Amino acid sequence: MLRWLLAAVALALLLLLAWRVLGLVRWRRRKARALELVLSGPLPDLPASGGLRSWLRPAKVPDLVGLLGLLDHIARDPKIETLVVRVEHLQCGLGRAEELRAALARCRAAGKQVIVHADELGLAGYWLALGASSIRLPPTGSLNVSGVAMEFTLLQGALERAGVRAQLLARGEYKSMREMFTAAHMSEENREMLTSLVSDLNRQLVERCASARQLTPEAARTAIDSGPFRAEEALTHGLIDSTQYVDQLADEVGVEDGKVMSASAYRRGLRRGHLWRRRATPVALLGVSGNIRSGHDRAGPNGPRATGHLSFRRALRRAVESPKLRAIVLRVDSPGGSALASDLMWRELTLAAKKKPIFVSMVNVAASGGYYTSALPGVRVWANPSTLTGSIGVVGGKFEVSRLLSKLGIGRETIGSGPRAGFHAVTTPWSAEELDKVERDIEAAYRDFVSKMATARGLPFEALERVARGRVWTGSQALEASLVDTLGGLWDVQAALREKLSLAADAPLRWVQPSAPRGLRPRREEDAGLAVSEWLGAHVPGAADALELATDLAGERLFALCPVHPKRYG
Repeated sequence: MLRWLLAAVALALLLLLAWRVLGLVRWRRRKARALELVLSGPLPDLPASGGLRSWLRPAKVPDLVGLLGLLDHIARDPKIETLVVRVEHLQCGLGRAEELRAALARCRAAGKQVIVHADELGLAGYWLALGASSIRLPPTGSLNVSGVAMEFTLLQGALERAGVRAQLLARGEYKSMREMFTAAHMSEENREMLTSLVSDLNRQLVERCASARQLTPEAARTAIDSGPFRAEEALTHGLIDSTQYVDQLADEVGVEDGKVMSASAYRRGLRRGHLWRRRATPVALLGVSGNIRSGHDRAGPNGPRATGHLSFRRALRRAVESPKLRAIVLRVDSPGGSALASDLMWRELTLAAKKKPIFVSMVNVAASGGYYTSALPGVRVWANPSTLTGSIGVVGGKFEVSRLLSKLGIGRETIGSGPRAGFHAVTTPWSAEELDKVERDIEAAYRDFVSKMATARGLPFEALERVARGRVWTGSQALEASLVDTLGGLWDVQAALREKLSLAADAPLRWVQPSAPRGLRPRREEDAGLAVSEWLGAHVPGAADALELATDLAGERLFALCPVHPKRYG
């Protein structure tokens, strides 16, 4: 019996080896010289994990980590001569667009012809397309690029009509979250900050356009300022290379002749086309995304829509305690939120950095509470040039609704044990003495915030405070202000990680997304609020953000939040 069992095992091993050899032979003899890659959606760092169901039916949404690895293989594959990238309904923001632009540029530098084709291109799509050697639109397509603009929502009038009074105080003259709810017009400081952000992002756009399109900076600026464009207009200005329908492109690269392989088929071939695989080093990829809130994550379609400090703490501890995970990469894409939750997450990260190497990578936005969780003693910070970061400031207060209740015919009376027993009640406004108390609390929180960031960045308190004051910076500006260490994305972080762990420059990494232990993870929220938020986002500018903030920050008194969000410009 044992002899038959051993024979069966040996036969299975031989069949597996034969399958591997056959896969290698077919991979080497493949005739495809071109590859087609489709980019769409938000491009999350990793696919959303959903257990066995997600394994059996993998998500069709492309993930950034997989795309960067795939593009690296393409750049090094001598058989691939042409890469066709089709952009469809991209919603990734400028940070991720910059990381893909750089990856396409690496393929182009390796001698590949990189063609980007889209029915229409917005700012983020065009930004990544500038890494290609050729940009094409159909004759009826459009290039919806005309520079960079940011909108700032002012809700004071709406709150007054509703009978809601925002009693908010802020520390930092650039901390515009307070202004969002208490002002009818933008302050000079806020206008100065937003003008600086728009100017720097537009400078980056012009420089990339001029370099990629072989234009002078003046010609590139003039062309961009005259947008948006019909495809023929974009061609006339030199912003694209040709007008071409997708079937014409397919004929050009030889789809019917079998010369083009899909990216998914190529990826499967990579997995099957080797007799053995090099051992990959497991690394944790831990995200801080959306608003930062107390409690648990709020789920979204592609991962957490808001990060809860309890979910984050448990996932981080699991990553630290795992003997298999060699390092942690923290990917921050958050405008902040709860000051308390941000500080508690910062503390956990500071302790974790003493036990395991941590690398911080900022994506589209890492501001206020998002910056709080990024600045850790002895930890290097990467930011994309277009990242929005900084906003080191604090807002505190409450929304007082006594007039709203009166309009609704609702009466409410309070009996308290002392003069401040109803301090946090939303039905009574604060007195001058109570506002002084709030202001002292905000000042203490601000000094603590600045002090911790100064220590983490190795700067005197006064030097850090000069670039704090609630001001938002682009990644390029933040580098000059010593708020970040290096400009770059996840690809650059991987290189530094391999060096830190004494790995070969091309050593494979296995990305692991740690999660809270079973039994402690919150259920996915399927509430109507998400649907309402999506509808408001499409029909009422700014209202969706306000609804999400109200959901995530209910009960909070101090906020580390930046109201400038990447979806307003990416």
